[in-house]
Amino acid sequence: MMTHRSRWAPEDKIRIVMESLSTSITTAELCRKYNVTPMTVNAWKDKFFQGGKMALAGTLKDPEKELQDENRQLKSLIGEFAIANDALKKALTEGGKRR
Repeated sequence: MMTHRSRWAPEDKIRIVMESLSTSITTAELCRKYNVTPMTVNAWKDKFFQGGKMALAGTLKDPEKELQDENRQLKSLIGEFAIANDALKKALTEGGKRR
């Protein structure tokens, strides 16, 4: 399955949504100006407002914090594997000789 990559960067989408909210330009004019469909602009607005609602409700996760948490968990796992690996090496070695 091929994923569709938008030609619009997130910053562009935000700029267009903000322009639609802060000017008296109609959606039709905005769509002609940027060569985008009204359905697309409305979808961007919906996502924009949903993200805002989540942020204000405190349910929007901070991507930076999520990465830090994931890194901390992975480092912990690596440490546990290193300890287990050392213990296994010692168990396989008798008097300094490997079996």
